[in-house]
Amino acid sequence: MKKLTSLPFLFTTVAIVEAFYAATALLTPPDFVLPLTGWVLTPDGQWIVKLLGVALGFQAVIAWMFRKNPLIGIAWALAGYQLLAATIDWIMWLALSGDGIFGALLAQATVVASIIIHYALGVLLVIGIKKTKQQTHIQKIH
Repeated sequence: MKKLTSLPFLFTTVAIVEAFYAATALLTPPDFVLPLTGWVLTPDGQWIVKLLGVALGFQAVIAWMFRKNPLIGIAWALAGYQLLAATIDWIMWLALSGDGIFGALLAQATVVASIIIHYALGVLLVIGIKKTKQQTHIQKIH
């Protein structure tokens, strides 16, 4: 559990996960989105995926840059993103379920996996932040 809540480990994990999402979003040709993910997207949806890929890539770069010396403020931003992303994922799943966007079993599996991964990373980051703050506070006392 100690390593799982270590901010350097979590920053590295966030960098890898978000880089994977970014690469998938940016490098998947529009004709392959449905077979690879099960998502049924309009042409506008295809562009939104590409734009989100850029944002996810930027997040991966930030997490990677600060992985050896994580800052608490950046850790809070990453944790907030992870928790909000998971929440938005399930809200969008419910809101769009009638449109058939996530109708395929593969699409549902990717959304469920994404929700679990984002919530887990968010919670672990919050625990890591609190642990780091406690350690810093104890070091200041001594």
